[in-house]
Amino acid sequence: MEEGLLLCKKVEPRAEFITEVLKYDVDTLESTDGVTLSKYAMALAQYLIYFRSQINETRARLHKNKRLLESGINQLITKEVLKTYKTKADAANAIISGSAELNALKEKVEADQDETFLVEDIDKMISEYIATFKRELTRRENELYTVRKERLS
Repeated sequence: MEEGLLLCKKVEPRAEFITEVLKYDVDTLESTDGVTLSKYAMALAQYLIYFRSQINETRARLHKNKRLLESGINQLITKEVLKTYKTKADAANAIISGSAELNALKEKVEADQDETFLVEDIDKMISEYIATFKRELTRRENELYTVRKERLS
C-alpha cells in the first residue's frame, strides 16, 4: 500500500485533551470563547481520524484471523469427522477445541468481534459532536453579524 495512504497513523491525539472535550460542561457554553470551541472541534476531528484508523486495523486483523481459522478448519475437516458430528459447525467446534492453535485463534477472533461491537457507531457520535461545535461557532458568527448590521442601521 502506498505510504501516503497511511498518514492517518501519524495522528496521535492527546488523550487528556480529548477527555476534557468529551467531558465538556454545557453550562459553560456562553463563557467559552470561540477559539476554544474551534480547538475542541479540531481535536475531535483528529481523534476521529485516529479512531477510525484503529477500527480499520481491528477489522483487518479480524478478517485475517477469520480466514486463518477457516483455513485451519478446512485442512482438518474430513468426511469421517463430518459423519461423526453431523453438521459442519459441530465438526468445526470439535476441531477447534482439539487444537490449541485454532482455539487461540478463535479467541482472538471473538475478542476483535467484541471490540468492534463495543465501538460500533461511536464515530458517528463523534462526528455529531464536531458538528455541534461548528453549529455553535456559526450561531455566534451570525449573531455578531446581526448585531453589527443593527448598529449600522
